[in-house]
Amino acid sequence: MGSRVFGRGLASACLLAVLSATGSARADGNAADSERANVLFKKGKVAFNEGKYSDALRIYDEAWHLKQSPDIAANLAQTEAELGKHRDAAEHFAFALAHLLPSSTDEQKTALAAGLEIEKKEVGTLHVTLEPADAALNVDDALVSLPTNGDLYVEPGDHRASVTREGYQVNQQTVHVSKGSARVLWIRLEPTAGAAAAPASPTDSGTNPSSNLPTDSANRPSLADSRGSGGRSLVPAFVGGGIAVAGVAVGIGFLLAGNSHGNKADDLSNKILGQNGCSAGTVSAADCSSLHSENQSAASARRLETVSFAVAGAAAVATVLYLLWPRGEGTSGQVSGATSFSALTPTFEVARRFGTAGISGRF
Repeated sequence: MGSRVFGRGLASACLLAVLSATGSARADGNAADSERANVLFKKGKVAFNEGKYSDALRIYDEAWHLKQSPDIAANLAQTEAELGKHRDAAEHFAFALAHLLPSSTDEQKTALAAGLEIEKKEVGTLHVTLEPADAALNVDDALVSLPTNGDLYVEPGDHRASVTREGYQVNQQTVHVSKGSARVLWIRLEPTAGAAAAPASPTDSGTNPSSNLPTDSANRPSLADSRGSGGRSLVPAFVGGGIAVAGVAVGIGFLLAGNSHGNKADDLSNKILGQNGCSAGTVSAADCSSLHSENQSAASARRLETVSFAVAGAAAVATVLYLLWPRGEGTSGQVSGATSFSALTPTFEVARRFGTAGISGRF
């Protein structure tokens, strides 16, 4: 459905449903800011219901800067959707979903999830995993804070990504994201040449009580747990292997379906009587129609079977290459005939009708 058609229904659900959360939502500022945000929230609702979306956006945006709560995020997202600000709308829909109060109903969650899915079709999604996890990420020269689920929403097209951390080499690359597609991106930084592994900082050891990061090092999984003996992350290998297995399973399913439709087509062909077969004037019009349908279904199943096995094969090959690809130990400034592949980054992109897999990085 179009944004406006969907918007009215979702607005009714969000604007009325989240209203109960206004009084009890935690304010991200003092009491005066919270009260001001609540007043603006009500004014924004009036402006939205009158169709004054630009005014509503300005009012909700001011309220959002005073208090980041799910009710304000939901209404801000709906207003942005009406104005075609799809990236911002997706970001605020996601925030509202991630911070809904325990008292929220299934209907409210469904309305917000539906709004997010509509906006995601207009933008690109980057699911980013950083190693080390506390590395700084810049997208198009702007510092980005990764949400808990790692999903970033960006405009379709090319984007410059830069990942930095003290004691590690900078990783810079250009990422292309298509409209309505989701791209998975692992970026693993390598220690600077000649430097030892980065020592645990006071924050990492749990001695900094003011840190917002987890400080219980005993409960945190070790980075080595997800790497092979050579220090290479096994997460891409698990994903590639999973895609290969799923592709084979789906391919087998389409193979069986194609054979079933083919057998039915053979049976129908044997039943059709007369010398004209399925030509004009045939007395078996109904059977001929069924025969045509079964032949089409069989052909479609075989095409999908081929695609599934091709995807499985590509994923298997990519996984093997990732695990066996040589890892250079080049030093900065050293001239060598060997090429360093230490900054390779596996990437996967899935859209509604196709998918790609590859390896990219600095060579």
